[in-house]
Amino acid sequence: MFLENNAKRKTTMNKYLIFTLVIVMIIQASCNQPPPAKQKNHLPVYIKVEKAVRTDLSDSVVIFGEIRLRYDAYLASQFDGRLTGFSLLNGDEVKEGQKIGVVVPPMREALNQAMDDMNEEQRKLVADEIKEIPLYCPISGIVLEIAQNNGDVVQKGETIVHIADLSRLDIYGDLPLAYMPLVKQLKKVKVSFPDYPHSPLLLPVASFSGKVDAGKQTVNIRLGLNNPQREFRPGMLVQLSFPDKVHKNALVVPRRALLEEEGIYSVYVLKGNKVEKRNVTIGIKQDDFVEIVSGLKEGEEVATEKAYSLTDGMEVQVK
Repeated sequence: MFLENNAKRKTTMNKYLIFTLVIVMIIQASCNQPPPAKQKNHLPVYIKVEKAVRTDLSDSVVIFGEIRLRYDAYLASQFDGRLTGFSLLNGDEVKEGQKIGVVVPPMREALNQAMDDMNEEQRKLVADEIKEIPLYCPISGIVLEIAQNNGDVVQKGETIVHIADLSRLDIYGDLPLAYMPLVKQLKKVKVSFPDYPHSPLLLPVASFSGKVDAGKQTVNIRLGLNNPQREFRPGMLVQLSFPDKVHKNALVVPRRALLEEEGIYSVYVLKGNKVEKRNVTIGIKQDDFVEIVSGLKEGEEVATEKAYSLTDGMEVQVK
């Protein structure tokens, strides 16, 4: 019995010795490993910068308008009858005085069917008594809408086709009443086309409506738009703008340097070989420049390229 217990103790001690030896070897192996290599620094981001400078900056008032037709016509029949000889389609060009169809009155249609049984003299008499009514274009232009088709029975006064002259259009916009004296003085406004690739136009104001919208306190203005190439179409939205207040000696930076996140504006200012994110208060915003009211000093350089990919403290290199 004593020998068995002694054997068990030796076995247990051997296990502990082996376990301890393994732990020591692991620790030694970890201590002998070389230190991890330092991570290389990322290459700097290449950016462009421009200085904050002072200049006179004018504010702009922007309203929206719509292109509308100036001259159009709805051609209708003056008699009941069947439309024949009509083949116009949407987009077709027509000339003033062009014959585009014929309206055959019911009595004439009935007589036409009976003419085979008439002699030449009777046919001439019938033709003189009840005539077909030709349809002529009242204006030159383009077909906008077809209301009736060849062979349809039309009633007196029923529209057959809508024709419009696209060479001369109008622009209408709702001008806040407070700006009417200023626009009268300027006489012209800048017209831009947000959804159409065309350079802005400077157009004279043709007229002001004689009535004020009591609810919106606006007055309708009209601008003439010559359209000889038919580039523009009725229904297109336009943006009307004109200068308002002028801020003398305003501190400005390029518009592309300005960042906006949830209504908070900021710029990245160059500090040595790094950039610092700086919150700013802005004033007038134009297409190319923005006024900085606070948060930036004259002469400080701001990132004007890749601004949205920068982070505070990032290392950069100026191109």
